[in-house]
Amino acid sequence: MHLLDWFLTRLETDRQRDVIRRVTAKNIPALFDFNEAVTYRWELISEELANNYEIFQVRYARQSSTTERYQDAQLRLNSLAEPLLRLWLNRPEISEEQLAWQKAIDLYAADSAEQRKVFHQRRIDIPGLTPNQVVQGLVAVGNHLQQGFSLRELSARCFLGNSKVLDRRYDLLAQLYGADAEAIKARPLLLNVWAPVAFDRVLIVENQDSFLRLYERPPTSCALLYSGGFRAGAQRLLSEHTCFSFLPGSDHGYFKQNWPPTQAHFWGDLDYAGMSILRALRNSIPTLTAWRPGYAPMLSSLLEGAGHTPEQAKKEEQTDPLNTGCDFADAEILPALRMTGRFIDQEGFLINEGQG
Repeated sequence: MHLLDWFLTRLETDRQRDVIRRVTAKNIPALFDFNEAVTYRWELISEELANNYEIFQVRYARQSSTTERYQDAQLRLNSLAEPLLRLWLNRPEISEEQLAWQKAIDLYAADSAEQRKVFHQRRIDIPGLTPNQVVQGLVAVGNHLQQGFSLRELSARCFLGNSKVLDRRYDLLAQLYGADAEAIKARPLLLNVWAPVAFDRVLIVENQDSFLRLYERPPTSCALLYSGGFRAGAQRLLSEHTCFSFLPGSDHGYFKQNWPPTQAHFWGDLDYAGMSILRALRNSIPTLTAWRPGYAPMLSSLLEGAGHTPEQAKKEEQTDPLNTGCDFADAEILPALRMTGRFIDQEGFLINEGQG
């Protein structure tokens, strides 16, 4: 079995060359242990495997009278026997991609048994990068962990200047590096804010154009926060790492004293993505509601026949969040989206000064 396993492994390693095993005491020691039945063992190889099953061909070398006939013989694998070998050894065929991944592990992750275990359990495919570049980059991360870098900074240093490769891959780094991965600096969530003196509520706006329009003509007693559609960052909204960039005319101190707000609203696109953002934000601000002055005119327009289909705006992958926890959104907005099958973006609506 060891001999057959060797042939199959060598075949997987390099399919461009013939697979040949020379019969020597080093390569096949069982044939040179003369306290055992070496003649019977050679008959199994030369008669059963070579002649009957045609696993390989035997080419004998010139022999002296003092050596065994099989000394230095060549066993040349018959590539057509691969399916039979796989059946006998219970080794399913490995794809070219998996072979490339295994070679990359052997080349760049040879020094750490724990890392090799993680890599073998989890093949990582990253568009545009070869398996060698992926494994080499992930191993290189370890050289920078104690330098206080963020995931984006590590990614740019280890993956050809691409800062986004490690996005959403912290768990993988934690598997590879254990507690050392905790040294990775959390990336701050940067939010743009306009906060007037003595505001009593906060309006979170999904899109930049609408945020800036409201900044020009703000609702009464309302602070504005531009979310940038950060559904992925919603859980970090109240994090100590969150940073605020204030627009001119803002009362920085008053905003920070009253953050998080007790009264808050959200206004974004009239689509499933917008409702998903609302739902995610409510995990951080449970009192958050859909902003009726913004959504009401959009909803009326939708019910009158306006709007675009998901296909027309490349929104086919948006999924219904089912519920948001906001009464207005769950009772009126989501049912209208399901009934019409259409969406409307918020940039098409200008809310009058003083509304809200």
